[in-house]
Amino acid sequence: MSNPLIPGSRMARLAVGVVAVVFGSVALTGATAELRNNENSSIRVASAQDRRDSMVVTLDPTKRVEVKLVMKRGQRADYEWSTDGGEVAFNLHGEVPNDPSVRAHTYQRGASKGEKGNVIAVFDGVHGWSWRNTSDKPVKVTVKAWGQFSELKKM
Repeated sequence: MSNPLIPGSRMARLAVGVVAVVFGSVALTGATAELRNNENSSIRVASAQDRRDSMVVTLDPTKRVEVKLVMKRGQRADYEWSTDGGEVAFNLHGEVPNDPSVRAHTYQRGASKGEKGNVIAVFDGVHGWSWRNTSDKPVKVTVKAWGQFSELKKM
């Protein structure tokens, strides 16, 4: 069935705890559905096990802070973070607290005013961001996460 509001789209119904209307293709992974529309952008439908959380941290000049998601191996979380204007150095990585035998895993690093994406845990542990303020003014970082994790915490 086509949707008269979106030319060339297909409409399907999918039950994942609730009924969702989807345009395009559907990929099921565990209890979460990833939906792709005709423009190939994706939308995730949360399952009953998914969480949403957010946090705001202030970085004083030249200071660093870490915020992590507690995740099990194979779990996926989507995220978006942004600053109130200043660029910060960041390192998205995973580690196992109190176990030096497991090396940290770097997913992405760089400098930015914000990023969005997803992380799939390569091992049980904490996975998240280290931000460092390289400016001479305080910077606020807002991070939002949704998906499969048990906690979002400041380390």
